[in-house]
Amino acid sequence: MTRLRTAAAAAALIVPLLLATGCGSIATTGVVESGSAATVKLAFGEETGLVYFVTPEGGIVPVAITDGPSHPSPNYLISRLLAGPDEIAREAGLISALPPADASMNGKSTLTFTDNGAGIQVKLPYPVDPLSEPARRQVACTAVGAVRITPAPQVTLIDAAGKKQRAQCTAADGSRAATDGG
Repeated sequence: MTRLRTAAAAAALIVPLLLATGCGSIATTGVVESGSAATVKLAFGEETGLVYFVTPEGGIVPVAITDGPSHPSPNYLISRLLAGPDEIAREAGLISALPPADASMNGKSTLTFTDNGAGIQVKLPYPVDPLSEPARRQVACTAVGAVRITPAPQVTLIDAAGKKQRAQCTAADGSRAATDGG
């Protein structure tokens, strides 16, 4: 009789558990939109330079250059941008949409002011026509952030042959991206 009572007690405990775990189904839902991505203020001072790289989703994000000189020059930051993301940025999934630069291109990019500071020109060591929109945004945001002028100056990219291409520091949705590190 004890075997029968033990089996009955076990069944009395297991059956409600089985019924509770399988009672009904949960209806699935589609994607729930929650608005645009968050905006983040960066807490970097004047002594930290920022360069912009491309996320896996196609957006651009600033990356602090903390291993360079304090108060890096705009030309230094453009050179760092052309060198591509460092190991830490690559591990975070960031890439550059710019063509790869080699050692012979070092120092062949320059940033100059035009129109009494209302514009800046960035000379690049390769043709500007085939550059993608994210590549042009990378250069524009790095340049605008490096010069720290308000309002943001117009950016013109120039290649070795003298061809010019306008570039704007805009977010993927078309709005002006913040480039002021603070």
